[in-house]
Amino acid sequence: MESSRRKFVGLSALLASGWMAAPAWAWQEPGKGSAAAPAAGGAPVPAPDAIYALVDHCLDTRYEALPPEVVAATRVQILDTVAVALPALDADGIRQLAAWSRETGGKGESLVLGTRLRLPAEKAARLNAAMAAALEFDDTYEPSLMHASCTIVPVALAVAEQVAAQGRKVSGKELIAAVATGTDAACRLSRAGSPGLSPFIVGWDPTPMYGFLAAAMVSARLMGLNREQAASAVGLAYHQLSGNAQAAVDGTHAKRLGSGFAAYGGILSARLAKHGVIGSERVLQGVKGLFKQYHGGKVDQEALLGGLGKRYAGVDIAPKPYPSCRGGHVAIDAALELVTTHGIRPQDVELVTFYSPPAEIMLLGAPIEKKRNPQSVVEAQFSNPWMLAAAIQDRTVGLQHFSEAALKRSDLRALAARMTAVEDKSLVRPDGGPGFVRLELRTRAGQTHTKTVQFAKGDPKNPMTAQEYRAKAFACTDAARMPRAQAERLVARFMKLEAEPDVAALNAALAIG
Repeated sequence: MESSRRKFVGLSALLASGWMAAPAWAWQEPGKGSAAAPAAGGAPVPAPDAIYALVDHCLDTRYEALPPEVVAATRVQILDTVAVALPALDADGIRQLAAWSRETGGKGESLVLGTRLRLPAEKAARLNAAMAAALEFDDTYEPSLMHASCTIVPVALAVAEQVAAQGRKVSGKELIAAVATGTDAACRLSRAGSPGLSPFIVGWDPTPMYGFLAAAMVSARLMGLNREQAASAVGLAYHQLSGNAQAAVDGTHAKRLGSGFAAYGGILSARLAKHGVIGSERVLQGVKGLFKQYHGGKVDQEALLGGLGKRYAGVDIAPKPYPSCRGGHVAIDAALELVTTHGIRPQDVELVTFYSPPAEIMLLGAPIEKKRNPQSVVEAQFSNPWMLAAAIQDRTVGLQHFSEAALKRSDLRALAARMTAVEDKSLVRPDGGPGFVRLELRTRAGQTHTKTVQFAKGDPKNPMTAQEYRAKAFACTDAARMPRAQAERLVARFMKLEAEPDVAALNAALAIG
């Protein structure tokens, strides 16, 4: 296979030299301004694409090399992702995907989370990843609005089961290392492109986009691929990569499926690479590589590779306390504080004005008529007026507020009608991520209360407590109708994940009923 590969790459280089001259940046090492050293004959030798650094990171990092804080954060990340997936099997979009997956079937390799249904690994991962994203309860890497966990964790769990059936057990330690490095790679990729701009302003949804590449790397590691095979897997994933932001703007079911598409594509790519299929080598820095093709050459090399193996993005991931778009959580926090501090009742509210940056206005506040009157659960998940109405009316925001029954509540609709949005560019978050919010609440008595929130609950600067984590996990298992005793046992196992000898056995213990 290696001989064939060399011939293929050599032919590709020959064709390229005859038809076009590669730009200087295509021959540069990551983060450096000069071309690679020439070979003995004087011709430039291409430096390895930056994707190889991330591939090596994902393949070679051992559990023992992870800092303790990374291990602790990854445990919580895995538990949180599994918990938010469990109640989603009957959600719109997911229900149809599950039915189609059962109908088409295939070799039973990996479990659908919370069930005894086995599907081919890529099909199980697609469904599980879509479930993890569907309720908008999955965590967020705020600097780039990347939802890495909803792709990475389901991929790792599905592949762990697939390889266990072949006699290669994946331990809890190995799962933690695969998820930690895969998450790090996904977040680095998402932060590097178009630095300083919200991905929703650029137009890409980073979750399905970079999820394809990271899913391929995690799959390659757990399947035991070598370096060349893993790089090919990422190249094959790049050929499938997609993920625009229109689904989120429109509030359609498509928003729920992007992470699933990435999970499926990443596993498929690793399978093909293991069988000798060759993918693009210059995924990031090629003439038509990702950063040039999708970001016009705008890339932050420090964000991509700086501190690789020393700094891990997972420790900066923010779990969600509310099941809705992360960009609206600052507004929820502001509303909850105002009504609690000032004893404001829903009937006291005359008008609520939320001031937000351009990206958040586009996603959560415009057109305001649509946001005041969501017609589907997904539209409600991406509506600041709906989130604020729930916070003011019930003084909490939970899964119960994003359901068909909730959409029929006249009290929430009446409150949502009293919301308006104003764009304020001064509220853009300087370090990237969800913007700040300024909330003005005017009462019928003529009083105006104002609250500015910069960092929502769950942000590393405003972290959730251990008790809040547990409460969220049990809210999800209760919604999935899992017996509390079973949920208690599972939470304890996930919080000591490194002691698990076989992840496949842990997956099986998730079955409800």
